[in-house]
Amino acid sequence: MQPAQRALPPSANQKQRRATIACTACRQSKIKCSGDEPCVNCRRRLLKCQFSEGNNKILVSERYLRGLQKQAYNWQRATGVKRPREECFRFDEDTGTSHPVNESGAAEELLGPRPEGSPVPPAAELSCNIWTSPFTLPTTVFKNAGQEQRKWIWLAPFSPWSLTARLIVMLTDKLHPDSANSLPQLFLDGEIYPLVWDQVKAPGPPNTSDLPSLDYALYLFQIVRFRLGQAYRFFEEDSFVSQIHRFYDSRLSADATEPRFWFVQFLMVLALGNAFIARPRNQKDPAGSKYFVRAMSAMPTNISTGKDSLLAIEALALVGLYLYAIDHREASHVHVGHAIRIAQLEGMHTQLPEEVLGATTVARCRNLWWSLYILDRHFSPSLGLPVTLQDSDITTLINPLASNLQNMTFSLQVRITRMFSFIIGTIYKTEKTPLATFLDITRGILETMAKYAEEIENMINVNFHGSRDNVPKEMRHTILQYHQCVIAATRPLLLSVLKERLEKLGRAEEDWQKFLALPKSLISTGIKSAEKTLQIIGDENGLLETFLPFDLEMTYAAALYLTLSNALFFPSSADTDRAYSRAAHEILDELVLSGNRVAGARKRELTRIEGLFQEFARRVEQEGLRLLTLSDQGLPDATQLNVDINTNAPAEMGLVSAAALQTPSSSSNAASTLFHGHGHANPSSVEPVDSAPAPASVEFLESIGISSYEFLSIVEQIDHPGISVGELDVRPDLLGPGDGTGSFG
Repeated sequence: MQPAQRALPPSANQKQRRATIACTACRQSKIKCSGDEPCVNCRRRLLKCQFSEGNNKILVSERYLRGLQKQAYNWQRATGVKRPREECFRFDEDTGTSHPVNESGAAEELLGPRPEGSPVPPAAELSCNIWTSPFTLPTTVFKNAGQEQRKWIWLAPFSPWSLTARLIVMLTDKLHPDSANSLPQLFLDGEIYPLVWDQVKAPGPPNTSDLPSLDYALYLFQIVRFRLGQAYRFFEEDSFVSQIHRFYDSRLSADATEPRFWFVQFLMVLALGNAFIARPRNQKDPAGSKYFVRAMSAMPTNISTGKDSLLAIEALALVGLYLYAIDHREASHVHVGHAIRIAQLEGMHTQLPEEVLGATTVARCRNLWWSLYILDRHFSPSLGLPVTLQDSDITTLINPLASNLQNMTFSLQVRITRMFSFIIGTIYKTEKTPLATFLDITRGILETMAKYAEEIENMINVNFHGSRDNVPKEMRHTILQYHQCVIAATRPLLLSVLKERLEKLGRAEEDWQKFLALPKSLISTGIKSAEKTLQIIGDENGLLETFLPFDLEMTYAAALYLTLSNALFFPSSADTDRAYSRAAHEILDELVLSGNRVAGARKRELTRIEGLFQEFARRVEQEGLRLLTLSDQGLPDATQLNVDINTNAPAEMGLVSAAALQTPSSSSNAASTLFHGHGHANPSSVEPVDSAPAPASVEFLESIGISSYEFLSIVEQIDHPGISVGELDVRPDLLGPGDGTGSFG
């Protein structure tokens, strides 16, 4: 078909043909357009004639698209044009390594494109929603008139800290609507550790008396270096140690505490070092607080940091880390945010020139920037706040790999941290999400996590030879972060079922057909990650972190996930029912015995939420609601669960036929097999990893719950209708006559 001519009017003797392009007004009115500019209809109706062009969509191969992206990248590097955000997560290719922190940026680039030619998932045909945030809007706010800190307490929609409070309110309002004790006990900054310090700076240099000896100070520095690991690179070791020696050689002189930010950093090392090795049982103040208070009193009050900007960033970051550990989360967020602003003023979020600043300085800036990035990606979601750093503003690189295991682990931690913040900021952003959208996002998340799992598998296979004893604490922390991403990505499914079950309490169960199938394999994967989290943290290897809150937070998140799933789905046995609870409480008890008062507060919160969920499970059984199970019981079709569907949708609304997926075993040596019974999966459709691990590595990977094949299998299930995603079954012994072979959908 020839393109329409616009400049020349149509000939009077020429028969008009249907125009290839219609103007906006004709298209909206659904009338034939002459194709002229302006067209006949617009001239007659005295309308502004506009043509919208360039909206035609074309399909190109992924290889062609990658080639174009590579050409654009090379052109931008050659011309100095600012690179897009996906390129900031890439190692410097001048070293010959092209190991991206993620293959692309933002949502679409982070998760990767849908495979070309893959069929539309069956869930896309369903008019249903997932309650990613089943709590009522507007946001829950508690009056806090009896407290001195503030007049109200805001519970952030996706903060892990406020999740327990929201669940307690939701369960108590349903189970005990007349109870006056429905409000949870909330701990604000300073309520667990009421720590204060002098804000008024005395004239003259800071006090240098009552400090430990040089040998002990160096010992504490080594302790801090080990406990912070490679994720928090807040020191330039050689210069810091030489400055310690200079300080002790001239501590009586007036300039011994200069630069002032170094002295603050030194006091924070003493505070953290004492906190790491101390075991205070009945003390009011946290371990290391004596040096922390002195560091805060010595902190310069002027905003300008001058030539000491790097020291100021490192000192503020250490202050933020200590405050976060003692549950002063708001003050921690402020200090880390201050450090980030100084780093941005120094241009550390951009690619700094090595030929001007030197390779050592640029490497230090990169390490410091990405350490701040990890802190922000952890602290901000903890408070339920948007992240301070936007990926679109970052163009700096991570230090080259250079076959360095520490840099490889550091890179992986940055990417997994980014994935966690992406999950929190995407899945939990709205109250309800269409099931098709949720599964599509989850598919991309699992696909990316499978790539990370392959990296972990390769590093373990090459560097540790399948031995748990050889794995450093940085890799252990990376594996735990990995499982936290899985827990966060699959938790909305549990929250969605919880909301539906709560709405069923107290009224007849008449609308089972409005419950749709939820992907059972996704929930089972989340359960497995929660179990493995407790198993890894509870392992008696001496790596339990008793001061920094990361092991505590991961333990609590895993225990809460298993508490929720155990209340919704009938357990396979009474032993497995409470095994996770015993494991979680044993970890919390060990933290409490180490003097961690924050762990004591979390243990009380967990005990209360466990009691409410146990009562909820009893109410479900007493009122005759069918108990759900994740294990296969030989049902050809299962009860289909979900929420908020279009009642005009077709009757056959299950995702696929019933799957036979078992809940992963809590045993450390038992591999969680995804496909049992009916065996709908096609293993050949999943690409194997490049190098097969040794048998010892396979056993070790199973014990820590790392499996790229498992995630790729679930991706295949979501992408292809012929592979079962799994459904939530009802307990067969509670089915009525004839219900065991029919679908409730």
